[in-house]
Amino acid sequence: MNDIDLLEAFADYQRSGNRAARTISTRASILRSFASRQGVMLLDATVFHLRRDIGRENIAPSTRATTRATFLAFYGFIQSEELRADNPALRLPIVKVPPHRPRPYTQEQIDRLLSTGAYRRTRAMILLAAYQGLRASEIAAVHSDDLDLAAGTLKVFGKGGRTDYLPLHDTIRELAPTMRQGWWFPARAGREGHIKGQSVSDLLTDARERAGIVDKSLTGHSLRHAFGTELVRRKANIRAVQELMRHSSLQTTQRYTQVLDEDRRSALSVLPGRAIPERSGRRAPEAA
Repeated sequence: MNDIDLLEAFADYQRSGNRAARTISTRASILRSFASRQGVMLLDATVFHLRRDIGRENIAPSTRATTRATFLAFYGFIQSEELRADNPALRLPIVKVPPHRPRPYTQEQIDRLLSTGAYRRTRAMILLAAYQGLRASEIAAVHSDDLDLAAGTLKVFGKGGRTDYLPLHDTIRELAPTMRQGWWFPARAGREGHIKGQSVSDLLTDARERAGIVDKSLTGHSLRHAFGTELVRRKANIRAVQELMRHSSLQTTQRYTQVLDEDRRSALSVLPGRAIPERSGRRAPEAA
C-alpha cells in the first residue's frame, strides 16, 4: 500500500473508534510531514527514521510527545493489520515534557482586550473564552441552537468528540440576543458552515496586539486559562472547575491551583525592607 492508501485506512480505523476529526487530521499531517522530511515511505520507516524526526532541533517537548504518540498509534495499527511484523515506535524513548504552567490573562488585560477596538464579533469570542472556558475550535462552532436560555445551558462539542452541556454564565446569556441566528461566526460568503478555530486564534492575537499587550506568550487559549484561574482564585470547588473545563483528569485542573505571579509578589512584599549598609562593619587591622 502507498502512503495515501495507508493514511486513508488509518483514518477509517480512527473514525470507527470515534476519534475526533481534529485528532485524525493532525495525525495525518504529522505522518505526511515525517515521510517528506525523512524521504521514506511510511511502511518502510525504521526506528532510526522515527528517532531522527522526533529528535530534530528547535521543536517543543510537547510536539515531540505528540509526534511520538502519533507514531505509536499509527504503527500499532499497521502491525495489527499485519502490514508489517513489528512496531518500530515501541523502541522510541519516552519524551520528558516539563510540567505546563497556565499563562492566563489578568482581568485587567481582558478589560483592555474588550475596550481597545476589537470588533463585536471578536468581543463575543473573548467573552466565550473568558466566561465559558471555550477553546478556539469550540468558539468557532457555536450555533444559536446550542444555547438554551430557558434551561440556562450551552451545548459544546468539545475535545475528543464529547458533547457537554455547560451552565450558561449571565454575561453570555446577555450576549446571546445580540448575536445572529445560526452560526455565530459563519464562514465567509460562498462557504458553508462556520469559521475555523485557527481564525478565532488569529483574531484573538490581533486583539492582544491592538490592546498593546506585548507578552507574546499570551494566546487565545490564555483566556481559557484565565477562566480556570479565576474560578480557583475565587474558591470554586476544584471538582466543579474540572467539570466546567471538561478536563478528563483532575491533575490537569490542579495546575490552576498553582500560585500566580501576582500572588507571589504580594506574598514577598510582606517582608520588611532594610537599609543596605555601605560598609561591612569589619574593623581595620591595628598597626603593629
